Amino acid sequence: MGQKKRVQTAKKPLEGGIPAAWRLLVWLIFATGSLFFIPQCLDRYLTPRFLFVSAALLISLVFLWKDLRRHGDWRFHGFDLLLLLWYGLNMASIGWAFNWSEGVFYTQKVLLLFVTYWLFRQALARDEKGMRDALRQAVTLLTYAVVGILIIQMGFSVSQFGLDNKHLYDYASAVFGNKSLASDFLFFLLIFNGLLYDRDAQADASQKRNFRIAAALLLCLIVLLQTRTVYMAVAAGALFYTSARSIWEPGFFSDFKRKILPVAVVIAGLVVALLALKGSSSTLAERLNPLTYLDSQTANERRFVWYKTDLLNADHFWLGVGNGSWKIWFPSKSIQGAYRLQEENVVFTRAHNDYLEVRAEMGIIGIVLYCAMFGMAFLAAWLVLRKKGTGQRERHDLLVLTAGLLGYCVIQFLDFPRERIECQVVLGIFFAYIAFHTRTWWERRPAVGIQRLSGLFLWALAAGLAFNLVVGWNRVKGEIHNVKLLEAQARHNNQEMLSEAKAAQNAFYEYNDVVVPLCWYEGIACYEMDRNEDAVEAFRRAYLLNPWSFQVINNYASALVKAGHYRESVPLFEKVMEINPRFENGKFNLAYVWYSIGDYPKAMEWVNGIDTVANPQTREDRLKNAQLLKQQSDFRKTIEEKMK
Repeated sequence: MGQKKRVQTAKKPLEGGIPAAWRLLVWLIFATGSLFFIPQCLDRYLTPRFLFVSAALLISLVFLWKDLRRHGDWRFHGFDLLLLLWYGLNMASIGWAFNWSEGVFYTQKVLLLFVTYWLFRQALARDEKGMRDALRQAVTLLTYAVVGILIIQMGFSVSQFGLDNKHLYDYASAVFGNKSLASDFLFFLLIFNGLLYDRDAQADASQKRNFRIAAALLLCLIVLLQTRTVYMAVAAGALFYTSARSIWEPGFFSDFKRKILPVAVVIAGLVVALLALKGSSSTLAERLNPLTYLDSQTANERRFVWYKTDLLNADHFWLGVGNGSWKIWFPSKSIQGAYRLQEENVVFTRAHNDYLEVRAEMGIIGIVLYCAMFGMAFLAAWLVLRKKGTGQRERHDLLVLTAGLLGYCVIQFLDFPRERIECQVVLGIFFAYIAFHTRTWWERRPAVGIQRLSGLFLWALAAGLAFNLVVGWNRVKGEIHNVKLLEAQARHNNQEMLSEAKAAQNAFYEYNDVVVPLCWYEGIACYEMDRNEDAVEAFRRAYLLNPWSFQVINNYASALVKAGHYRESVPLFEKVMEINPRFENGKFNLAYVWYSIGDYPKAMEWVNGIDTVANPQTREDRLKNAQLLKQQSDFRKTIEEKMK
C-alpha cells in the first residue's frame, strides 16, 4: 500500500478586490460610528458609540468569518502581541479595580481598539487600494458632515456671544460633546485627508481642489474653536512632516524654501504679534497666545489634579488603582487648594492627561506598556522611512501617519482621547496603517503563528464583542433612566425619582457621569419623604461605592443624624472635612451634632471655623458670604446661650 501524498493547495488568487463586507467595516465603524448618538442618554456619545461600534465590529466579523479563515494573516508579529498584552493587562486590572462596572467598561474599550486595528490590518494586507478608496469616500463624507454641523453651531454662538470661548464650548456639542473633543477629531480628519491625498495621481485637479478646500476648512475651524492642545498637535505634526520630508526628498526642500518657508516666517511674525497681545480683551488672541495658558484657571486646576494624582501613584506604584478607578480614588488625597472643586462642587472624572491616568490606573507596568505601543510604532515607521528602497507613496503615508500619531500623543497629554470611542477607532486605524507599511520590518522579527487556532481566536473576538453589547445596552438603558431621574428631581417628584434611580442601576452601570452612585438618589428621595431608615441604607450603599465623595459622605452622615444616630455621624463628617476642608455645610453639620450631643465648646469651635469665599468676584459669591455670616452669627448666639 502506497502512502497518500498530502497536497498543499495554494491560495486562490483574489478577483475583484476585497469583498463588500470590508468596505462596510470602514463605513460602519469610522464614518457612521463617529456620528452616532442617542439623545436620551446622559452622555449622548460615549456609551451609544461603544454599543454601536461593538455591534458594527461583530457584524463585520460574522460576514468576514470565512474570508478571514481562508485569506487572513495568522502570524502575530510583535506589534500585534504588544496590543494583545495591553488588553490582557487591562483585563487583569479589573481584579484590583475599585468597581467592577467601571473596570469592565474601560477594559472593553481597549478590545474595540484591538479589533479595529486587527481587522484593518487584515483588510490592508488583502487590498490596500480598495480599502484606501473606501476610506477616502468615508473621510470625505465625514469631513463635510462634521464641518457643516460645527459651522452651523458656531454661527449661532458667534451671532449671540462673539468668539467667546465659554459659549463655544457649550454650543459646539452636536457631534462630540464639546469643542475640545470636536477640535481633536478635526485634527484627525486633517491627517486622514492628507494621508489619502495622492500627490502623484494623474489627474486630478479635482482631487487637489477638494483636498485644499477640506484642509482649509478644517484648519480654520481648529483656529476658531480655540483649543490650545490641538494647536500644539498641528504645530508638532507640521514640523515633523516638513522637516522629515525635506530630509528624504531633496526636491521638496527647494519647494519648502520657496513656498512653505515664507509662509512659516509670516506665521512666526503673527505669533510674535499675538504674544504682544497678552492681556488684551480679544478672547481669540488670548487663546492663540500660548503664554496665557499657564495663567488660566484650567492650567491651575490641571496642575493641581496632576500633583494629587502623583501622590496617589506613590501609594499604588506597580499596578495602580485598577481600570476606571482613578475618578473614584482621586479625592482620597484631599481637594484642598482647588477653588472650583471646593467652592463650586466641580467633580473631575478624568485626569485630562491619558499618560498620567494610565499610570494611576495601571501602575508603572501599565504606563511602560502603553508608551511602548506608541514607541514601537514610531520606531518601525522611522526605520522603514530611512530605508533606501522605500517607495514614494509608502514614504508619504508613513510621514503623514507618524505626524498624526505624534499629534495624538500631544493631544492625550492635555486631553482624554483614550476614553472616547471614535478616538480609539482613529488610533486603531493609525496603528493598522503603520503596521501595514512596516510589515517587511516586522516580518523579519519573531512571530507567533496561530493558523490552527484561528477559529478559536475568532470565537474569542466574537464573544468579547457580544459581551460588549450586553455592557453597552445595560449602560445605555441605565443612562436613559438616569436622565429621567434628574428630571424628576428637578420637579421635586421624589417617588418618581426613587423608582427611576432603582431602574437605572444594574451590574454594568452604578454611577452617573460625575461618579455619584445611583443609589445616592434613592437616599435623597427617601430623605425628602422622611423614610429615614431607608435613606440611611441607600446612603450606606452609596458610601461603599464611593467612599471619597464628600457630598455622598455628608448626606450619609446627615441621614444618620436625622435618624438619631449622632455619634455614628461624627467620624463621617470629620472625613468630609479631611477631603474638603472648606465645605461649609460639613462644618455647620459638625457644629450641630456636637451641639445636639451637648459638647458646646466643640460646637463653637466648628462654627468659628466657617470660612467665607475669599475675594468674592461675583454677585452670587457676595450673596453666599452674607448668608454664611448670618447663619454663623445666629448659630453662635444659640450656642452661647446654652453655654451660659
